[in-house]
Amino acid sequence: MKKLALALLAVPFALAAQPAEISTPNNRVSFSVEVQKEVPMDILQVRLFVQEEGKELKPLHKTIDEKINLALSKVKAQKAVTIQSNHRNTVVRYNEKGQKNGWVERADFVLESKDFYALSQLVDEVSDQLSIESIQALLSSEAKEKLEDEMMRALLVKFRHKAEFIQTGLQAKGYRLVQLNLPKLNAEPFEYDTMLAASPRMAKMEAAPEPVQLESGTTQIKVTANATIDLQ
Repeated sequence: MKKLALALLAVPFALAAQPAEISTPNNRVSFSVEVQKEVPMDILQVRLFVQEEGKELKPLHKTIDEKINLALSKVKAQKAVTIQSNHRNTVVRYNEKGQKNGWVERADFVLESKDFYALSQLVDEVSDQLSIESIQALLSSEAKEKLEDEMMRALLVKFRHKAEFIQTGLQAKGYRLVQLNLPKLNAEPFEYDTMLAASPRMAKMEAAPEPVQLESGTTQIKVTANATIDLQ
């Protein structure tokens, strides 16, 4: 009898140790909705650089300093344009035999503005001192925040429409939201050809009496939300 009692006492514990089965309702439906919009980039960044080579470091520094100071005086006079970053470095130059035969010095500047005309004028003004390496169009944080609100609203409208469409099509009385994953807006910057400075367009720009107007262009923003509902 004692053995039987012990065996019976062990049964509840054995049952409790078994994992509970998670069942998925037969009326559960998963789907996705998408919103796409073409938006204009509202910021332009232009990376400019100056590079010189020479056998002696001191005269090389002087040449670079003169070009930088002249260019910076023009940049600082244009209030609509900001210097986003700047960098300068000097490296040793070697000949084909691996012997040191001079120095290479380079300075880089990234100019940024929402005023495309002012930036175009400035790039033209400093073209004797600095060359263009690349041009990049961006979406400002303010514009991105506004766009995110607009697209999320449109995404939720599409979600409700599709959920109600599924409910009606399957003759359900209603639905219950189980899960809705809303994405984070990701507006990738658009970068122009990095060889732009050597292109025929830039050659025309340097020769033209008026600076060529820089443009930001547009980009396609697409967001997708994944949803799961239970039909009732």
